[in-house]
Parts: sequence; C-alpha cells; structure tokens
Amino acid sequence: MSSKSKQARQKKNQPKKQKGKGRKGKKKQKKVDKFAKVYSKQKKAAPVRDLYQVMRWPKYIKIQRQRKVLMKRLRVPPAINQFTNTLERNTAYQLFTLLSKYSPETKKQKKTRLQKVAESKVIGDNVKSKKPLTVKYGINHVTSLVERKKAKLVIIAHDVDPIELVVWLPALCRKMGIPYCIVKGKARLGKVVHKKTATALALTDVKQQDKNAFAKIIDICMPKFNDNVETRTKWGGGVLSSKARKAIEKNLESSQLSKKLMQEQKIRERIIKEKLEQQRLEEEAQKKKEEEAKNGKPEADKTEEKKNNKKQTKK
Repeated sequence: MSSKSKQARQKKNQPKKQKGKGRKGKKKQKKVDKFAKVYSKQKKAAPVRDLYQVMRWPKYIKIQRQRKVLMKRLRVPPAINQFTNTLERNTAYQLFTLLSKYSPETKKQKKTRLQKVAESKVIGDNVKSKKPLTVKYGINHVTSLVERKKAKLVIIAHDVDPIELVVWLPALCRKMGIPYCIVKGKARLGKVVHKKTATALALTDVKQQDKNAFAKIIDICMPKFNDNVETRTKWGGGVLSSKARKAIEKNLESSQLSKKLMQEQKIRERIIKEKLEQQRLEEEAQKKKEEEAKNGKPEADKTEEKKNNKKQTKK
C-alpha cells in the first residue's frame, strides 16, 4: 500500500470536527495571579497568631530573657538591687549633654595637637599645650580618683556584667563623700568615651560656663543616691509569675469557701439542736398534761391542798 492511501484512510477514521467549535468556540481560561494568596473559600486574610512560642529565638536572646525572669523571681539583696534605681530620663539627658562636651580626644585630634606643639618648638615658640579637660574612664582609674578625693562626680552603669566589678563602688563613694549616680546603659557611657562599653566614668573638674548645670545635677544625685537609705536596705525580686499568683488566689478562695461552709454547717447544727430541745420540752409538757388528766386534779391544786393540811396540823 502506498503512503497516500494510508493517509487517506487515517483522515477518514478521524472524528469529524463539530461546527461552531473552532478557535472562537474555545473557552477562555481565567488569568491566575501567581502571587495571589488564597487562604480559604472566602479568600480572607490569614488570622493573626502569636508566634512567640513557635519561633526559634537565638540563644543570646533566650539567655537575656531567662536572666530577666530569674531576677524577678529570686530575692535580690540590696547591694545588687540598688542598681535598679537609676536616674530619670530628663536628668540623664542633661548629664549626657554635659559629658559630651568633655569626651576625650580621638587619636586624630591628639595627633594634630602634638604636631602643632612640635612645629612651634621648631620655630622657637615655647607654647605649652595643656591637656583638655576630659572625662576619666576605666574602673581602676576611677577608683584611684575616688580614693584620692579628686573625682567630683562618679557615673556608674546599671547593667555591668559581672556585677561584682561595680558592686562596691557606691559604698566607696558614700564613704569618701563623693556624689555618684547610676545610669542606664554601659553602651551609652562607652559612646561618650569612644569605646563599646564603659563600666564607670568620673568628672574631676568642669569649665566655668558649665558649673551651674553641674551643680544642678549634683543637687539631684546627692539625695537620690548618696543620702537615700531606702535603696541600701530594700530587697528586690520575689515577684511571682501570673500562673503562681492565680494558683495562690485559687487556694485562698477555696480556703475562704471552706471557712464559709464550716460556719454554715455550725449554724445548721445549732438550729437542729434548738429544734430538738424545743421538741423535748413540748413532749415533757404534753406528758405532764396527760398525767394530770388521768389523776383528775392538776398538780398545782394538789400542792395547795398539801400546804393547807400542814397549816392545820400546826394549829
């Protein structure tokens, strides 16, 4: 068989196309947006869920949160608890604006200053360059200044870790009569000194133009920290969780309920006793009446007769 005859047969066997169903008759497919998110039949947005417990937090965040919870739950001694008492926001802002004026030189600034001094010496001018008034930092340097009574104000960070580095410093300041204050953020103190963090800073002196602002800060710090006995004796922590508090409240409620029930039971018993006694008295009175009815005379008449008989015998 030739190839032409084969092709003719295949065409015959093929089903005939229905009229009216060509390209125009085809149904158009709906365009689907690839980024459209369908959450349900009504195409509503997904409900907002709390993913706090579901999310896998980094280890350092977990440790931070656990430490914070522990500090709330455990009883914190006054020496450590005093670091929760920090300067107010407005006074802290005033203090840091003052400290920013006395931030130490950077390496570039120091280099340029020393170069100018060297150039003046070459020329022949004996110009002495004084060190600028700056904030002192470093825990050993600050302690030595406090011991020598050269520091006029000591600023301590509240979140030093380990806390043992700074625990003794407020007591030393009080002993030497040097005003001190506790401020939020070791990183904030570090920024003043061009470092990552700083445990404590000290101001030895202030320029004439800043003396009024400095005196105001000292007037706030002295009563709040140096002369405040409450912070030195107050224990911290001991705050129970909401779960524990609810359990205690539940126990209290149950104990109060049990007390109420006991009181009600006692009242019922007393009422029952009174009723029983009343019934007994009524029964006794009824018995007496029955006996009197049997004898014919009441007992009161009998007693009168006896008395009369006794009188007659005496006569």
